[in-house]
Amino acid sequence: MRVNLKYLFLNSIITTLSFALYAVSAQAQPAGKVRYPERPVRVVVPVAAGGGTDIIARLTVNKLSETLGQPFVVDNRAGAGGVLGNEIVAHARPDGYTLLFTYAAHTIVPFIYRKVPYDVYKDFTPITLAGQQPLLLAINASVPANTTQELIALAKARPGALNVALATPSSSGALAAELFKILTNTKMVSVPFKGGAPALTALLGGEVQLIFTTPPTVMPFIKSGRVKILGTSGKERVSYLPDVPTLAEAGVKDFETAPWQGLLGPANLPAPIVEFLQTRISAVLKLPEMKEKFAASGTDAIGNTPQEFARMINRELEQNKKVIQAVGMRAD
Repeated sequence: MRVNLKYLFLNSIITTLSFALYAVSAQAQPAGKVRYPERPVRVVVPVAAGGGTDIIARLTVNKLSETLGQPFVVDNRAGAGGVLGNEIVAHARPDGYTLLFTYAAHTIVPFIYRKVPYDVYKDFTPITLAGQQPLLLAINASVPANTTQELIALAKARPGALNVALATPSSSGALAAELFKILTNTKMVSVPFKGGAPALTALLGGEVQLIFTTPPTVMPFIKSGRVKILGTSGKERVSYLPDVPTLAEAGVKDFETAPWQGLLGPANLPAPIVEFLQTRISAVLKLPEMKEKFAASGTDAIGNTPQEFARMINRELEQNKKVIQAVGMRAD
């Protein structure tokens, strides 16, 4: 019997490719026999393009697209401290094809606006915390204080004499400033601004004496001697400021607030899709190149579990609600 070698060779190739494609397909599917993603995924980012949250979002979803071979497309929907973008996802179908890559304002704006068109407690499914940055307590170099305790003593000795900048009411820095005043029982004047840039300009010009801000914003002015950093909001000291203590080390207990970026979906997002996305993003964020890119923007790559992310969000909602109600912060 003659054997058609050409036929056997082609059949072998076809069989091998079939198994390879099946393996790739199986690898890309979450548990529970849910085939996902089978088409492009829309990722709503509720800020303008080019900002810190947008940068972290694009780094994450672009790498996720590359890994999965299916586009995850950023859709910037800025406005009202993230409310416009949040609303889109809150009312989207829970099929995994409309997601929200949001930031810390998510746990702030529900309490500074009189009404938001969604329920922040019920309308979202936490997936993973992608990145987090420490806040730095920065003061104008002319302020006669070199430690957090010296600043607190100065504020208590001169009630109302120190001005603290609030970049925007929905910013983590604004919440941190108000929380700092409450925890230290100090009286300082909160001065609101329409963004981080004018707030920093006011700090450098001496119009305000202190601000809570992110590292990339203020680092260039430390070396020039125009700004002093007294403390950081993290649980550990930051590697690039090893001599600066955390606020907890400096005696300010229960100071748990910091900027963050993370991925959420609509309520009732199927558990297999949540697990799939968290697992894949966590793997992406462990890549050395991603850690380096995050670090370049002063951000720690996280990728925690949905349960851990949910606990963090709930903790911040509880804390922020108390602070905002105590100081009467409003955005409308």
